Amino acid sequence: MSGTADAWDSAVSSWANARADIQALVQIGSRAQERGAVDAWSDYDYHLVTSDPGRYRDGAFARELGPCWAHGAQVAFGNAVKVTAVYEGALEADFVILRHLDMVIATLALRFPSTSGLWPRVLRSGTESLRIVAAPGWRVIKGGAPWRERYSRVTALRLALSEAQFRALCGEFWTQVIWAAKKAARGEYRASERALHLVLLENSLRMFQEEALLEGRAARPFARGAEGWLTAGQLEATRFGPGPDRGALLAAIRRIAGEFSASSAAVARRNAWATEPHGEVIAWLAALPLT
Repeated sequence: MSGTADAWDSAVSSWANARADIQALVQIGSRAQERGAVDAWSDYDYHLVTSDPGRYRDGAFARELGPCWAHGAQVAFGNAVKVTAVYEGALEADFVILRHLDMVIATLALRFPSTSGLWPRVLRSGTESLRIVAAPGWRVIKGGAPWRERYSRVTALRLALSEAQFRALCGEFWTQVIWAAKKAARGEYRASERALHLVLLENSLRMFQEEALLEGRAARPFARGAEGWLTAGQLEATRFGPGPDRGALLAAIRRIAGEFSASSAAVARRNAWATEPHGEVIAWLAALPLT
């Protein structure tokens, strides 16, 4: 399979149309958006709607589309499985595997959005994920007019950080700051670095995103395009140097703790939420020797 966009589009369309269990294949993501920022590094994103989802969840089907370098599967968007496959030329494609009946119910429910308070939790969660992911742009590859009509009901949605989510984010961040700093001070540098990336960076990026959105800046999830919407201080705080050692790790933890503290305070002010300054943690961090 050639790595060109036209060849890939033809291959994936032919593949989907040849399978009776695939009721719809809908392209989403930047390549399907009217103003999507698409370049040679952009991947391909799809909703694969099928009456036989078990056939696709392990990702083995990915090898049917062309020379496949690697593929993997993970749970995403609630309880859906997302298969990621990489093809020659490093062409990357993501397929979210969706049960046909579930999608029919979800898109039918979206005809009556005012009744969402009566929906089961799983239906509310599923439609919210659908609106967040697909609303910015979509293109029906297989499914025709019925699926174009269904996706036309998918309106944009932004779920603001709730107060409970805010407090959980802060609680996890500050407890892990102390854990990561202790591990760095003890000499367990890899454990400290893992916590720094897995929790401190992840939670900070989510808080920075919420702050930016509340200020009217176009911030995207998963740090997408973050170089364009993070502040100078946040950019510096999320830049980690190579080679873990005590001084570098503790300095990085101090920087990200300072920026998280400022950002969480800004989010709390915007929402009129009470917040804790965590001055004791910051003072404890500052007192730790870097060598």
